[in-house]
Amino acid sequence: MLQAKQLLQGRYYLQQSLGQNAGRQTWLAEDRSAIPPQPIIVKLLAFSPQMQWDEFKLFEREGQVLKTLNHAKIPKYRDYFSVDQHAGEGLCWFGLVQDYIPGISLQQWLDEGKRFTEAQVRSIATQVLDILIYLHGLNSCVLHRDIKPSNLIWGEDEQVYLVDFGAVHDPTAVEGATFTVVGTAGYAPLEQFYGKAVPASDLYALGATLIHLLTGIAPADLPQSNLRIQFRDRVSLTPSFIRWIEFLTEPDLDRRFSSANLALEALHTGHSYTYPIRTSPQPVGSHIRLKKSMKRLVVKFPRRRISLINFVKFGWQLLLTAGSLIFLLSPSLIAVALVLLILQNSSDFSDIIWWALLGFIVFWVWSFKKISDELKRVFLDLKEALLACLGNHSLDFSLYKFGVYRNLFILAEKCYPMGRVSDIKTIEVIPLEGVIIQTKKKRYVLHQELTESEGVWLVDQIQDWLYSIKNQA
Repeated sequence: MLQAKQLLQGRYYLQQSLGQNAGRQTWLAEDRSAIPPQPIIVKLLAFSPQMQWDEFKLFEREGQVLKTLNHAKIPKYRDYFSVDQHAGEGLCWFGLVQDYIPGISLQQWLDEGKRFTEAQVRSIATQVLDILIYLHGLNSCVLHRDIKPSNLIWGEDEQVYLVDFGAVHDPTAVEGATFTVVGTAGYAPLEQFYGKAVPASDLYALGATLIHLLTGIAPADLPQSNLRIQFRDRVSLTPSFIRWIEFLTEPDLDRRFSSANLALEALHTGHSYTYPIRTSPQPVGSHIRLKKSMKRLVVKFPRRRISLINFVKFGWQLLLTAGSLIFLLSPSLIAVALVLLILQNSSDFSDIIWWALLGFIVFWVWSFKKISDELKRVFLDLKEALLACLGNHSLDFSLYKFGVYRNLFILAEKCYPMGRVSDIKTIEVIPLEGVIIQTKKKRYVLHQELTESEGVWLVDQIQDWLYSIKNQA
Protein backbone atom coordinates (compact mmCIF):
# COMPACT_ATOMS: atom_id res chain seq x y z
CA MET A 1 0.00 0.00 0.00
CA LEU A 2 1.38 3.39 -0.96
CA GLN A 3 1.67 5.90 1.85
CA ALA A 4 1.85 9.63 2.48
CA LYS A 5 5.27 11.28 2.12
CA GLN A 6 6.25 8.69 -0.49
CA LEU A 7 8.02 10.01 -3.60
CA LEU A 8 7.04 8.47 -6.95
CA GLN A 9 9.03 8.77 -10.16
CA GLY A 10 11.45 11.00 -8.25
CA ARG A 11 9.02 13.92 -8.49
CA TYR A 12 5.48 13.17 -7.24
CA TYR A 13 5.35 13.60 -3.46
CA LEU A 14 2.21 12.02 -1.99
CA GLN A 15 0.57 14.28 0.59
CA GLN A 16 -3.05 13.37 1.35
CA SER A 17 -5.24 10.42 0.41
CA LEU A 18 -8.46 11.58 -1.24
CA GLY A 19 -9.99 8.15 -1.60
CA GLN A 20 -9.16 4.48 -1.93
CA ASN A 21 -10.89 1.19 -2.54
CA ALA A 22 -9.90 -2.23 -3.84
CA GLY A 23 -6.80 -1.63 -5.90
CA ARG A 24 -7.44 2.09 -6.45
CA GLN A 25 -6.04 5.17 -4.75
CA THR A 26 -6.36 8.89 -5.37
CA TRP A 27 -3.84 11.29 -3.84
CA LEU A 28 -3.32 14.98 -3.51
CA ALA A 29 0.38 15.29 -4.29
CA GLU A 30 3.05 17.79 -5.17
CA ASP A 31 5.06 17.90 -8.36
CA ARG A 32 8.52 18.77 -7.04
CA SER A 33 10.04 19.00 -10.49
CA ALA A 34 8.13 22.24 -11.06
CA ILE A 35 9.41 25.57 -9.79
CA PRO A 36 7.72 26.37 -7.55
CA PRO A 37 6.30 22.89 -6.68
CA GLN A 38 2.71 22.56 -7.89
CA PRO A 39 -0.25 20.64 -6.39
CA ILE A 40 -1.47 17.77 -8.57
CA ILE A 41 -3.79 14.78 -8.45
CA VAL A 42 -2.28 11.30 -8.77
CA LYS A 43 -4.66 8.41 -9.51
CA LEU A 44 -3.19 4.95 -8.98
CA LEU A 45 -4.36 1.48 -10.03
CA ALA A 46 -2.78 -1.69 -8.65
CA PHE A 47 -2.11 -4.42 -11.21
CA SER A 48 -2.90 -7.72 -9.48
CA PRO A 49 -4.46 -11.11 -10.26
CA GLN A 50 -7.67 -9.94 -8.60
CA MET A 51 -8.00 -6.92 -10.87
CA GLN A 52 -10.60 -7.08 -13.62
CA TRP A 53 -9.14 -6.43 -17.05
CA ASP A 54 -11.93 -3.94 -17.74
CA GLU A 55 -10.66 -1.81 -14.84
CA PHE A 56 -7.28 -1.47 -16.47
CA LYS A 57 -8.83 -0.65 -19.85
CA LEU A 58 -10.92 2.15 -18.28
CA PHE A 59 -7.91 3.51 -16.40
CA GLU A 60 -5.76 3.54 -19.52
CA ARG A 61 -8.60 5.03 -21.56
CA GLU A 62 -8.96 7.92 -19.11
CA GLY A 63 -5.31 8.87 -19.66
CA GLN A 64 -5.57 8.54 -23.44
CA VAL A 65 -8.68 10.73 -23.62
CA LEU A 66 -7.40 13.37 -21.17
CA LYS A 67 -4.33 13.79 -23.41
CA THR A 68 -6.58 14.99 -26.22
CA LEU A 69 -8.67 17.46 -24.20
CA ASN A 70 -8.01 21.16 -23.86
CA HIS A 71 -10.71 22.98 -21.91
CA ALA A 72 -10.38 25.44 -19.06
CA LYS A 73 -12.97 23.58 -16.95
CA ILE A 74 -11.38 20.12 -17.33
CA PRO A 75 -8.20 19.17 -15.40
CA LYS A 76 -5.22 18.92 -17.74
CA TYR A 77 -3.35 15.68 -18.30
CA ARG A 78 0.26 15.70 -17.06
CA ASP A 79 1.73 12.20 -17.03
CA TYR A 80 1.15 8.48 -17.16
CA PHE A 81 3.62 6.07 -15.51
CA SER A 82 4.07 2.71 -13.81
CA VAL A 83 5.56 1.92 -10.41
CA ASP A 84 7.56 -1.31 -10.13
CA GLN A 85 6.79 -3.92 -7.51
CA HIS A 86 9.68 -2.87 -5.27
CA ALA A 87 8.56 0.76 -5.00
CA GLY A 88 4.92 -0.32 -4.84
CA GLU A 89 5.50 -2.67 -1.92
CA GLY A 90 4.90 -5.89 -3.85
CA LEU A 91 2.39 -4.59 -6.41
CA CYS A 92 2.83 -3.02 -9.80
CA TRP A 93 0.96 0.28 -9.88
CA PHE A 94 -0.07 2.44 -12.82
CA GLY A 95 -0.33 6.16 -12.23
CA LEU A 96 -2.19 9.00 -13.94
CA VAL A 97 -1.25 12.59 -13.13
CA GLN A 98 -3.51 15.57 -13.77
CA ASP A 99 -4.00 19.13 -12.60
CA TYR A 100 -5.41 19.75 -9.15
CA ILE A 101 -8.53 21.93 -9.08
CA PRO A 102 -8.69 23.76 -5.72
CA GLY A 103 -12.24 23.88 -4.46
CA ILE A 104 -15.02 21.71 -3.02
CA SER A 105 -17.16 19.09 -4.72
CA LEU A 106 -20.90 19.69 -4.93
CA GLN A 107 -21.36 16.37 -3.12
CA GLN A 108 -19.39 17.69 -0.14
CA TRP A 109 -21.69 20.69 0.00
CA LEU A 110 -24.74 18.41 -0.11
CA ASP A 111 -23.29 16.30 2.70
CA GLU A 112 -22.94 19.47 4.75
CA GLY A 113 -26.63 20.20 4.27
CA LYS A 114 -26.34 22.97 1.68
CA ARG A 115 -29.37 23.54 -0.55
CA PHE A 116 -28.95 25.24 -3.88
CA THR A 117 -31.18 28.01 -5.20
CA GLU A 118 -32.69 28.05 -8.68
CA ALA A 119 -30.25 30.77 -9.75
CA GLN A 120 -27.26 28.73 -8.55
CA VAL A 121 -28.51 25.57 -10.25
CA ARG A 122 -29.14 27.45 -13.50
CA SER A 123 -25.56 28.74 -13.38
CA ILE A 124 -24.19 25.25 -12.71
CA ALA A 125 -26.29 23.79 -15.55
CA THR A 126 -25.07 26.46 -17.97
CA GLN A 127 -21.42 25.84 -17.12
CA VAL A 128 -21.68 22.05 -17.37
CA LEU A 129 -23.55 22.32 -20.69
CA ASP A 130 -20.72 24.49 -22.03
CA ILE A 131 -18.28 21.71 -21.12
CA LEU A 132 -20.50 19.06 -22.73
CA ILE A 133 -20.83 21.13 -25.90
CA TYR A 134 -17.03 21.01 -26.13
CA LEU A 135 -16.76 17.26 -25.35
CA HIS A 136 -19.60 16.17 -27.63
CA GLY A 137 -18.46 18.48 -30.42
CA LEU A 138 -14.98 16.98 -30.80
CA ASN A 139 -14.20 15.09 -34.00
CA SER A 140 -14.41 11.92 -31.92
CA CYS A 141 -17.30 12.60 -29.55
CA VAL A 142 -16.27 12.18 -25.92
CA LEU A 143 -18.92 11.03 -23.44
CA HIS A 144 -18.17 11.49 -19.73
CA ARG A 145 -20.79 8.90 -18.59
CA ASP A 146 -20.48 9.67 -14.88
CA ILE A 147 -21.72 13.21 -14.24
CA LYS A 148 -22.80 13.51 -10.61
CA PRO A 149 -22.26 15.95 -7.71
CA SER A 150 -19.01 14.33 -6.55
CA ASN A 151 -17.49 14.85 -10.02
CA LEU A 152 -18.35 18.55 -10.18
CA ILE A 153 -15.95 20.86 -8.36
CA TRP A 154 -16.91 24.37 -7.26
CA GLY A 155 -13.57 26.05 -7.72
CA GLU A 156 -12.08 28.83 -5.63
CA ASP A 157 -12.76 31.09 -8.62
CA GLU A 158 -16.51 30.20 -8.23
CA GLN A 159 -16.51 28.30 -11.49
CA VAL A 160 -17.67 24.70 -12.00
CA TYR A 161 -15.18 22.05 -13.16
CA LEU A 162 -15.88 18.54 -14.47
CA VAL A 163 -13.45 15.92 -13.12
CA ASP A 164 -12.95 12.14 -12.98
CA PHE A 165 -13.01 10.81 -16.52
CA GLY A 166 -12.68 7.24 -15.28
CA ALA A 167 -15.89 6.19 -17.08
CA VAL A 168 -15.20 8.15 -20.26
CA HIS A 169 -16.41 6.61 -23.51
CA ASP A 170 -13.72 5.48 -25.93
CA PRO A 171 -14.60 7.22 -29.22
CA THR A 172 -12.51 4.71 -31.16
CA ALA A 173 -14.29 1.64 -29.75
CA VAL A 174 -15.52 -0.79 -32.39
CA GLU A 175 -19.30 -0.88 -32.64
CA GLY A 176 -20.69 -4.22 -31.55
CA ALA A 177 -17.68 -5.07 -29.39
CA THR A 178 -18.09 -6.04 -25.78
CA PHE A 179 -18.70 -3.11 -23.46
CA THR A 180 -18.08 -2.29 -19.83
CA VAL A 181 -21.09 -1.18 -17.79
CA VAL A 182 -20.23 2.16 -16.20
CA GLY A 183 -22.14 4.92 -14.51
CA THR A 184 -23.77 5.55 -11.14
CA ALA A 185 -27.26 4.30 -10.29
CA GLY A 186 -29.76 7.14 -10.24
CA TYR A 187 -27.68 9.35 -12.51
CA ALA A 188 -27.09 7.05 -15.49
CA PRO A 189 -30.00 6.51 -17.94
CA LEU A 190 -31.21 3.07 -18.90
CA GLU A 191 -29.58 3.02 -22.35
CA GLN A 192 -26.14 3.52 -20.76
CA PHE A 193 -26.46 0.27 -18.82
CA TYR A 194 -27.16 -1.45 -22.14
CA GLY A 195 -23.91 -0.08 -23.57
CA LYS A 196 -25.77 2.38 -25.83
CA ALA A 197 -24.61 5.71 -24.35
CA VAL A 198 -25.10 8.79 -26.55
CA PRO A 199 -24.64 12.54 -25.90
CA ALA A 200 -28.16 12.67 -24.44
CA SER A 201 -27.01 10.17 -21.79
CA ASP A 202 -24.73 12.83 -20.29
CA LEU A 203 -27.69 15.25 -20.37
CA TYR A 204 -29.76 12.80 -18.33
CA ALA A 205 -26.98 12.55 -15.74
CA LEU A 206 -26.81 16.35 -15.59
CA GLY A 207 -30.58 16.56 -15.03
CA ALA A 208 -30.44 13.95 -12.25
CA THR A 209 -27.57 15.88 -10.67
CA LEU A 210 -29.58 19.12 -10.74
CA ILE A 211 -32.50 17.33 -9.06
CA HIS A 212 -30.12 16.17 -6.31
CA LEU A 213 -28.84 19.73 -5.81
CA LEU A 214 -32.38 21.14 -5.62
CA THR A 215 -33.95 18.50 -3.37
CA GLY A 216 -30.97 17.36 -1.33
CA ILE A 217 -32.06 13.77 -2.09
CA ALA A 218 -30.13 11.39 -4.34
CA PRO A 219 -32.22 10.63 -7.46
CA ALA A 220 -32.13 6.88 -6.70
CA ASP A 221 -33.96 7.63 -3.43
CA LEU A 222 -36.73 9.69 -5.04
CA PRO A 223 -40.00 8.06 -6.18
CA GLN A 224 -40.44 7.22 -9.85
CA SER A 225 -43.38 6.89 -12.21
CA ASN A 226 -42.86 5.22 -15.57
CA LEU A 227 -39.09 5.52 -14.93
CA ARG A 228 -39.42 9.30 -14.52
CA ILE A 229 -37.92 10.87 -11.41
CA GLN A 230 -40.71 12.53 -9.39
CA PHE A 231 -39.42 15.74 -7.81
CA ARG A 232 -41.99 18.49 -8.54
CA ASP A 233 -43.59 18.37 -5.12
CA ARG A 234 -40.22 18.82 -3.38
CA VAL A 235 -39.10 22.05 -5.05
CA SER A 236 -40.33 25.59 -5.53
CA LEU A 237 -39.15 26.64 -8.99
CA THR A 238 -40.42 28.48 -12.03
CA PRO A 239 -42.59 26.08 -14.08
CA SER A 240 -40.44 26.45 -17.20
CA PHE A 241 -37.30 25.39 -15.30
CA ILE A 242 -39.06 22.34 -13.86
CA ARG A 243 -40.18 21.30 -17.35
CA TRP A 244 -36.67 21.87 -18.69
CA ILE A 245 -35.21 19.49 -16.07
CA GLU A 246 -37.97 16.98 -16.87
CA PHE A 247 -36.85 17.01 -20.50
CA LEU A 248 -33.24 16.38 -19.43
CA THR A 249 -34.32 13.34 -17.41
CA GLU A 250 -36.80 11.85 -19.87
CA PRO A 251 -36.22 8.07 -19.86
CA ASP A 252 -37.24 7.95 -23.54
CA LEU A 253 -34.39 9.11 -25.78
CA ASP A 254 -36.88 10.34 -28.39
CA ARG A 255 -38.25 12.84 -25.88
CA ARG A 256 -34.98 13.95 -24.32
CA PHE A 257 -32.85 16.80 -25.64
CA SER A 258 -30.63 15.32 -28.31
CA SER A 259 -27.70 17.69 -27.78
CA ALA A 260 -26.19 20.02 -25.20
CA ASN A 261 -26.64 22.90 -27.66
CA LEU A 262 -30.41 22.38 -27.78
CA ALA A 263 -30.62 22.03 -24.00
CA LEU A 264 -28.66 25.24 -23.45
CA GLU A 265 -30.78 27.15 -25.99
CA ALA A 266 -33.99 25.98 -24.27
CA LEU A 267 -32.60 26.94 -20.85
CA HIS A 268 -31.78 30.47 -22.01
CA THR A 269 -34.89 31.13 -24.10
CA GLY A 270 -37.59 29.02 -22.44
CA HIS A 271 -39.26 28.72 -25.87
CA SER A 272 -41.42 25.67 -26.26
CA TYR A 273 -40.36 25.11 -29.86
CA THR A 274 -36.90 24.13 -28.64
CA TYR A 275 -38.34 21.16 -26.76
CA PRO A 276 -38.37 17.79 -28.51
CA ILE A 277 -41.81 16.73 -29.75
CA ARG A 278 -42.56 13.07 -30.38
CA THR A 279 -44.48 12.45 -33.58
CA SER A 280 -45.36 8.75 -33.31
CA PRO A 281 -48.02 7.65 -35.82
CA GLN A 282 -51.52 6.76 -34.67
CA PRO A 283 -51.96 2.97 -34.41
CA VAL A 284 -53.59 1.35 -37.42
CA GLY A 285 -57.32 0.87 -36.89
CA SER A 286 -57.59 3.44 -34.11
CA HIS A 287 -60.67 5.69 -34.31
CA ILE A 288 -59.61 8.26 -31.71
CA ARG A 289 -59.90 11.79 -33.11
CA LEU A 290 -57.66 14.67 -32.04
CA LYS A 291 -58.17 18.39 -32.58
CA LYS A 292 -55.09 20.42 -31.67
CA SER A 293 -54.34 24.11 -31.56
CA MET A 294 -51.97 26.24 -29.53
CA LYS A 295 -54.71 26.83 -26.95
CA ARG A 296 -56.83 23.71 -26.99
CA LEU A 297 -56.67 19.95 -27.32
CA VAL A 298 -59.83 17.86 -27.78
CA VAL A 299 -59.69 14.06 -27.76
CA LYS A 300 -62.81 12.26 -28.97
CA PHE A 301 -63.08 8.54 -28.31
CA PRO A 302 -65.20 6.18 -30.43
CA ARG A 303 -68.53 5.12 -28.95
CA ARG A 304 -68.22 2.25 -26.54
CA ARG A 305 -69.80 -1.07 -27.37
CA ILE A 306 -73.35 -1.32 -25.99
CA SER A 307 -73.29 -3.74 -23.09
CA LEU A 308 -76.32 -5.77 -22.04
CA ILE A 309 -76.24 -4.23 -18.56
CA ASN A 310 -76.28 -0.65 -19.88
CA PHE A 311 -79.02 -1.55 -22.37
CA VAL A 312 -81.19 -3.01 -19.58
CA LYS A 313 -80.51 0.05 -17.40
CA PHE A 314 -81.55 2.34 -20.24
CA GLY A 315 -84.78 0.36 -20.89
CA TRP A 316 -85.66 0.39 -17.20
CA GLN A 317 -84.98 4.13 -16.94
CA LEU A 318 -87.15 4.75 -20.01
CA LEU A 319 -90.07 2.91 -18.32
CA LEU A 320 -89.49 4.85 -15.10
CA THR A 321 -89.48 8.12 -17.03
CA ALA A 322 -92.77 7.29 -18.77
CA GLY A 323 -94.36 6.28 -15.48
CA SER A 324 -93.08 9.40 -13.71
CA LEU A 325 -94.44 11.65 -16.45
CA ILE A 326 -97.88 10.06 -16.21
CA PHE A 327 -97.86 10.33 -12.41
CA LEU A 328 -96.67 13.96 -12.32
CA LEU A 329 -98.90 15.24 -15.12
CA SER A 330 -102.04 13.27 -14.33
CA PRO A 331 -103.45 15.85 -11.82
CA SER A 332 -103.15 18.55 -14.46
CA LEU A 333 -104.68 16.35 -17.13
CA ILE A 334 -107.57 15.45 -14.83
CA ALA A 335 -108.13 19.11 -13.97
CA VAL A 336 -108.23 20.08 -17.66
CA ALA A 337 -110.61 17.22 -18.40
CA LEU A 338 -112.96 18.30 -15.60
CA VAL A 339 -112.98 21.89 -16.85
CA LEU A 340 -113.81 20.75 -20.36
CA LEU A 341 -116.53 18.43 -19.04
CA ILE A 342 -118.13 21.19 -17.00
CA LEU A 343 -118.04 23.57 -19.95
CA GLN A 344 -119.62 21.04 -22.21
CA ASN A 345 -122.54 20.25 -19.87
CA SER A 346 -123.34 23.72 -18.56
CA SER A 347 -125.63 26.21 -20.23
CA ASP A 348 -124.70 29.09 -17.98
CA PHE A 349 -121.01 28.60 -17.78
CA SER A 350 -119.44 32.05 -17.56
CA ASP A 351 -118.98 31.99 -13.78
CA ILE A 352 -118.03 28.32 -13.85
CA ILE A 353 -115.33 28.96 -16.45
CA TRP A 354 -113.74 31.69 -14.38
CA TRP A 355 -113.87 29.65 -11.20
CA ALA A 356 -112.45 26.60 -12.95
CA LEU A 357 -109.63 28.61 -14.58
CA LEU A 358 -108.85 30.29 -11.27
CA GLY A 359 -108.70 26.91 -9.52
CA PHE A 360 -106.53 25.55 -12.31
CA ILE A 361 -104.11 28.49 -12.02
CA VAL A 362 -103.92 28.18 -8.23
CA PHE A 363 -103.19 24.48 -8.56
CA TRP A 364 -100.34 25.08 -11.05
CA VAL A 365 -98.81 27.84 -8.95
CA TRP A 366 -98.87 25.55 -5.94
CA SER A 367 -97.50 22.48 -7.70
CA PHE A 368 -95.27 24.03 -10.41
CA LYS A 369 -91.96 24.00 -8.50
CA LYS A 370 -92.43 20.50 -7.17
CA ILE A 371 -93.47 19.16 -10.56
CA SER A 372 -90.67 20.98 -12.44
CA ASP A 373 -88.00 19.74 -9.99
CA GLU A 374 -89.25 16.20 -10.31
CA LEU A 375 -89.41 16.45 -14.10
CA LYS A 376 -85.87 17.80 -14.17
CA ARG A 377 -84.63 14.90 -12.06
CA VAL A 378 -86.47 12.38 -14.24
CA PHE A 379 -85.00 13.74 -17.47
CA LEU A 380 -81.50 13.94 -15.96
CA ASP A 381 -81.76 10.27 -15.01
CA LEU A 382 -82.90 9.46 -18.54
CA LYS A 383 -80.03 11.50 -20.01
CA GLU A 384 -77.53 9.66 -17.76
CA ALA A 385 -78.89 6.27 -18.87
CA LEU A 386 -78.86 7.32 -22.54
CA LEU A 387 -75.25 8.59 -22.37
CA ALA A 388 -74.12 5.49 -20.49
CA CYS A 389 -75.68 3.26 -23.14
CA LEU A 390 -74.90 5.13 -26.36
CA GLY A 391 -72.56 8.03 -25.51
CA ASN A 392 -68.83 8.39 -26.15
CA HIS A 393 -66.15 10.03 -24.00
CA SER A 394 -64.16 13.13 -24.88
CA LEU A 395 -61.31 14.96 -23.20
CA ASP A 396 -61.03 18.73 -23.47
CA PHE A 397 -57.86 20.64 -22.52
CA SER A 398 -57.44 24.40 -22.46
CA LEU A 399 -54.38 26.33 -21.31
CA TYR A 400 -55.46 26.18 -17.68
CA LYS A 401 -58.22 23.57 -17.20
CA PHE A 402 -59.30 20.19 -18.51
CA GLY A 403 -62.41 18.08 -18.29
CA VAL A 404 -63.65 14.58 -19.14
CA TYR A 405 -67.08 14.48 -20.80
CA ARG A 406 -69.58 12.02 -22.20
CA ASN A 407 -71.32 13.10 -25.41
CA LEU A 408 -74.18 12.02 -27.67
CA PHE A 409 -75.17 14.42 -30.43
CA ILE A 410 -76.13 17.64 -28.59
CA LEU A 411 -76.19 15.94 -25.18
CA ALA A 412 -73.10 16.33 -22.99
CA GLU A 413 -72.29 15.41 -19.42
CA LYS A 414 -69.26 16.33 -17.33
CA CYS A 415 -67.93 13.12 -15.80
CA TYR A 416 -65.68 14.82 -13.24
CA PRO A 417 -65.28 18.29 -11.75
CA MET A 418 -62.98 20.44 -13.90
CA GLY A 419 -59.28 19.91 -13.18
CA ARG A 420 -56.39 22.36 -13.38
CA VAL A 421 -53.63 21.62 -15.89
CA SER A 422 -51.02 22.83 -13.41
CA ASP A 423 -52.17 20.15 -10.92
CA ILE A 424 -51.43 17.23 -13.26
CA LYS A 425 -48.76 14.97 -11.76
CA THR A 426 -48.73 11.99 -14.14
CA ILE A 427 -50.44 10.69 -17.27
CA GLU A 428 -50.01 6.98 -17.79
CA VAL A 429 -51.52 3.80 -19.22
CA ILE A 430 -52.63 1.19 -16.68
CA PRO A 431 -53.59 -2.26 -18.04
CA LEU A 432 -57.30 -3.12 -17.72
CA GLU A 433 -58.10 0.44 -16.60
CA GLY A 434 -57.11 2.74 -19.45
CA VAL A 435 -55.40 6.09 -19.58
CA ILE A 436 -55.21 7.70 -16.15
CA ILE A 437 -54.63 11.38 -15.37
CA GLN A 438 -53.45 11.76 -11.78
CA THR A 439 -53.67 15.23 -10.26
CA LYS A 440 -52.75 16.33 -6.75
CA LYS A 441 -56.19 15.39 -5.43
CA LYS A 442 -58.09 13.36 -8.03
CA ARG A 443 -57.76 10.47 -10.43
CA TYR A 444 -59.34 10.78 -13.91
CA VAL A 445 -60.08 7.63 -15.94
CA LEU A 446 -60.28 8.54 -19.62
CA HIS A 447 -61.41 5.34 -21.33
CA GLN A 448 -61.48 1.64 -20.57
CA GLU A 449 -61.50 0.14 -24.08
CA LEU A 450 -58.22 1.30 -25.62
CA THR A 451 -55.62 -1.09 -26.96
CA GLU A 452 -52.18 -0.91 -25.36
CA SER A 453 -50.69 0.78 -28.45
CA GLU A 454 -53.55 3.32 -28.51
CA GLY A 455 -53.00 4.11 -24.86
CA VAL A 456 -49.25 4.66 -25.29
CA TRP A 457 -49.83 6.81 -28.38
CA LEU A 458 -52.51 8.89 -26.68
CA VAL A 459 -50.35 9.52 -23.59
CA ASP A 460 -47.54 10.69 -25.90
CA GLN A 461 -49.88 13.06 -27.74
CA ILE A 462 -51.30 14.58 -24.54
CA GLN A 463 -47.87 15.00 -22.95
CA ASP A 464 -46.42 16.57 -26.11
CA TRP A 465 -49.28 19.07 -26.28
CA LEU A 466 -48.99 19.90 -22.58
CA TYR A 467 -45.25 20.44 -22.89
CA SER A 468 -45.74 22.65 -25.94
CA ILE A 469 -48.29 24.96 -24.25
CA LYS A 470 -47.09 25.10 -20.67
CA ASN A 471 -44.68 27.94 -21.45
CA GLN A 472 -47.65 30.05 -22.54
CA ALA A 473 -49.37 29.69 -19.16
